[in-house]
Amino acid sequence: MSVTQAQIAEMAGVSRGTVDRVVNNRGHVDPAVEERIRRIAKEQNYRPNRAGVQLVRSQKPLKIGVLIQSVETPFMRDLLSETEATRTGMRAEGAELVIYANQGSDVEEQMRVLKEMEQEKVDGIAITPIEDEKICERLSVLSKTIPIVTINRDMPSCNRICYVGQDNYRSGRAGAGLMNILLNGRGKVLTVIGPAVNQSHENRYEGFADEMKHFRDITVLPAEQCFDNPQIAYRSVYRLLSERSDINGIYFAGNGQDGACRAVKELGLKGKVHIVCHDLTEENVQNLKDGCIDFLIDQNVHEQATRPLKVLLDYVMTGSRPKTDRILTDIGYRNQYNI
Repeated sequence: MSVTQAQIAEMAGVSRGTVDRVVNNRGHVDPAVEERIRRIAKEQNYRPNRAGVQLVRSQKPLKIGVLIQSVETPFMRDLLSETEATRTGMRAEGAELVIYANQGSDVEEQMRVLKEMEQEKVDGIAITPIEDEKICERLSVLSKTIPIVTINRDMPSCNRICYVGQDNYRSGRAGAGLMNILLNGRGKVLTVIGPAVNQSHENRYEGFADEMKHFRDITVLPAEQCFDNPQIAYRSVYRLLSERSDINGIYFAGNGQDGACRAVKELGLKGKVHIVCHDLTEENVQNLKDGCIDFLIDQNVHEQATRPLKVLLDYVMTGSRPKTDRILTDIGYRNQYNI
């Protein structure tokens, strides 16, 4: 039978209120005292009564702050929508969501939102972080009192509880394997990347480029940067396909695929130039059904929206950490026949 907080308090030589602050991750406890309480709780197999915590939280709900960056892009738009859809379920669990949606990759704007979250006294933060030293330093400070989960883009050095998202390097390697099959081991591939500040897209590109080295009769052309903008992607792909008749594959590490598909269709190259890209977004699915995209690599937007909230809820309510600090979503393949 699990011990009570009062028994832990007696063993640790502290008040029951101090134990309550530690096991419910409310901070303001001397680190040495906190360590002693957590050690005793673990040794005595202490398990908080979640139903009791939820009852208390129905009177004063937890606040979970969610910050989603680059919501102008299709995947992040879908991530925002899936997160919004969890509000009712989270409320039933005793938590209110405070959701922030940011455009682009503005470091100062993300810093402003983090400050606002702190002022809101959120009990946990789920964030798609911008890869910037200032953001990392700020999250590291906040993580001392507020549990943090990174979504889609990881930042291990910020002392987050865990990351929820795809292994983007392996996802890029998967894209290379699919392209090799489509080209039957021979051809030239145009790669299109997004902004340099998006590390997940960079990791996809690195994985793709590294895996492609194994296919000696396929040439990977220098990457074109479209900044996740479909109009820029359209112009770049249209120009290059017009200038070169030897390109027979396009790999997208980031966004802007819809623009590339429009260029391929206008040039009459649908089915002749094979396209591999990421994310099961509305535009991509339509282009897949139309036969312009050959393969989509799915990263499970529903899991990325819901799992971080469950992790934070478990941690704040019971002190339970996930078994791993990297919860990886599947690398799923979709084509015309299984969409």
